[in-house]
Amino acid sequence: MIFRLLSPAAIATLLFAGLPTAAEVQFRTSSLVPTHVIELDAPEEKSLAPQVDGLGRLRVGPVRVLEESARLDAWAPVAGGYATRVRITSSGAVGLRVRLELGNAAGAMEVRAQGDGEVATLAIDSSAGNEAWTPWTEGERQSIEIFSRSAPAEDAVRVSGLLHFSQSPLAKAAATCTLSTACSSGEAGLDAAIAERKKSVFKIQFIEGGSGFVCTATLIDTPRRPAAFALTANHCIGDSRTAATIEGWWFYEASACGSTLQSASAVRVAGGAQLTFTNFNVDSTLLQMSLPPPAGALYAPLNAALLAPGQAVVSISHPRGDTSRWATGTAGTQARDNDRPYSMYLANWSRGIIEPGSSGSGLYTMNAGRLELRGVLSQASTELSCTSTTLPTLYARLEAFYPQMAQYIGAATVAVDDAPNRPQDLIGTALDLNGSDKPLNTRADTFGLDNRRIDYPGDVDVYRFNVTAASYVSVWTEGALDTVGSILDSNGAALESDDDGDWSASSNNNFGITRKLQPGTYYVHVANWVPTGTGAYNLRMRADVVDANYTDLWSTAAESGWGLNINHQGNTLFATLYTYDASGAPVWLVMSKGDRQLDGSYSGALYRASGTPFSAAAWGAPTLTTVGTMRLTFADAGSATLQYTVDGVAVVKSITRFTFGSAPTCTWTGFERGNARNYQDIWWTPSEPGWGASIAHQGGTLFVTLYVYGADGRGTWYVMSDGNKNINGAYVGALYRATGPAFNASPWGAVTLSPVGSVTLTFTSGNAATLAYTVNGVTVAKQIQRNVFGMPKTICET
Repeated sequence: MIFRLLSPAAIATLLFAGLPTAAEVQFRTSSLVPTHVIELDAPEEKSLAPQVDGLGRLRVGPVRVLEESARLDAWAPVAGGYATRVRITSSGAVGLRVRLELGNAAGAMEVRAQGDGEVATLAIDSSAGNEAWTPWTEGERQSIEIFSRSAPAEDAVRVSGLLHFSQSPLAKAAATCTLSTACSSGEAGLDAAIAERKKSVFKIQFIEGGSGFVCTATLIDTPRRPAAFALTANHCIGDSRTAATIEGWWFYEASACGSTLQSASAVRVAGGAQLTFTNFNVDSTLLQMSLPPPAGALYAPLNAALLAPGQAVVSISHPRGDTSRWATGTAGTQARDNDRPYSMYLANWSRGIIEPGSSGSGLYTMNAGRLELRGVLSQASTELSCTSTTLPTLYARLEAFYPQMAQYIGAATVAVDDAPNRPQDLIGTALDLNGSDKPLNTRADTFGLDNRRIDYPGDVDVYRFNVTAASYVSVWTEGALDTVGSILDSNGAALESDDDGDWSASSNNNFGITRKLQPGTYYVHVANWVPTGTGAYNLRMRADVVDANYTDLWSTAAESGWGLNINHQGNTLFATLYTYDASGAPVWLVMSKGDRQLDGSYSGALYRASGTPFSAAAWGAPTLTTVGTMRLTFADAGSATLQYTVDGVAVVKSITRFTFGSAPTCTWTGFERGNARNYQDIWWTPSEPGWGASIAHQGGTLFVTLYVYGADGRGTWYVMSDGNKNINGAYVGALYRATGPAFNASPWGAVTLSPVGSVTLTFTSGNAATLAYTVNGVTVAKQIQRNVFGMPKTICET
């Protein structure tokens, strides 16, 4: 292999002329003794797995962080400058890359690394004050020599960690039913096209977070050729730091059809890449490689037209990091990845398959004897194998990504743009949503920008905002434009993305996201759902500092037959207590506004209500009588102390969430929950205040408590404790009336349940339902919706 290597730091200041080839490379002096010898025992077995991560990327090993970084401060004079040497061992590794932290130093440095094979050379600019990763070398030991023409500063370079390869980049791991690009397809025209295109495809090895991975990328033809632009998947390379760690493995194919040996023409080019443009929503990333491609590499032509179902397609990839493979099939209808807003191309394979490590590889169609790139691999079925070869794969649409990247490859000119397209284009405080003088979560109201525009086909608007305390941040658009949005972290990597929000109205195509964010800097990304569409929108944001969400049915496990329904919105609790009066009759009491106190508890006045009998045709206003106070002190998300008084009688209970099925997780949203499929909340009819239905939803079962008024106008309650879905999609169950011991009884006594009728709940959306119930032969039907009394609102998901 030939090594042509470059660091991730400050490309413009590097000097590449005269870097030796592998055959010429050696350490500058064999007499230089390592000033540091770092030896690590084999990592824990669990850190080596899994081989495929949750994104479908092939994981080749863990990053091991040194407990204390090793400062390389013993620089010896050598011919032309100064050098230091370090040797690092990670037992059991089949290869290593070592992380160098670059501190206060000036000028270029040269790194030479050797494992079990030849020496590789890497040029870095240590004045960038960043980090660099040494090139891959085979084996569990790597010797590193660093050379500087001037005497380095005391803290110029530190060794702080390494990538321990548990899977070799040279492993022969592809399935036997994959088809080598060294093998003929039996079609002369296709063979010629694959022979050309495989010279555009290269394997990329990179480091992201705490692991090393392998994906595939394609060198693409652009108006700025010979600039080395490449396309891969966003889920492979989603931020600049990761892009900087890339090593490209070019012409990495078998030496002959049926051979397990790699081609002698294989070339490895390290030095990373610049992240030019990326978009999580279409799972695509445009890179500009830091070094020119090796001699013989070819630029793949692009075809940004919409791919039609039934078209013949070709794939070239590196399954499981192995030598290049091809597959052929046809395009299906578009399908949607649950994690990404845009639909994707479906490909069905008739020859060959796709495997992990192929992420980011190209989908091609034939035109005039050449394979043109139409998209990059996003997702393959985990069940795809040599015994299940026909399962489909998903490819990001170049048709959707091309308008967004066009200006960066010289294919479009932007005349007017009201907002930058990339986080790196935001300079100073320009277009900060909240500005350094007004941190977002010090504002109680909604904040945003009006009359923003998607100005041209492919325009993406990016805004920056700051969060000063851990907050649930809601961001959304308003207006007629069909928008897609994302929240990005400080590195520009997507945290969450959305298409149509959780609105109730099907005609509302604005995006909406609510997410918990820690203090820091973030970005909002706004685009049009239609790749070439334009139009106006308003951008809105708010941030709320709130606790864990306590919406649920709570009780004392040893005392059946009573409970507390807590509905939590913002920093207010609506708590309805279902218990019994001195005569044993059911009675409900309500703390309708329990506000969060400085000590973290929630407290407010406790009321008894009287009102219109549940079956009355005309509803009247209820009467509330203050009977005492209620306080809830939460020890954690699942346990609390309930304290309340009723007409001077005090009660203290330890309570926990009541579990009767697969309990949901309740959190926060700024939106209407029209698409929600868990209905845990407080529901009512807005025109009839004073009664309601508290729903606890666990698994496929609803526990519904109706708090209403009897014929005498006194508050009473009924319960459907086991409501299950029928064949029509409605939740149906028996309705009971309970009698039991007085609310302050100690010890607690037995409770008697008497059936009085039934309940049917039919949900027309996540925010609206029809409630029909009978009590002793009297039938009532109501249109109900979620009761909103604070922000952010509750959303629960199983």
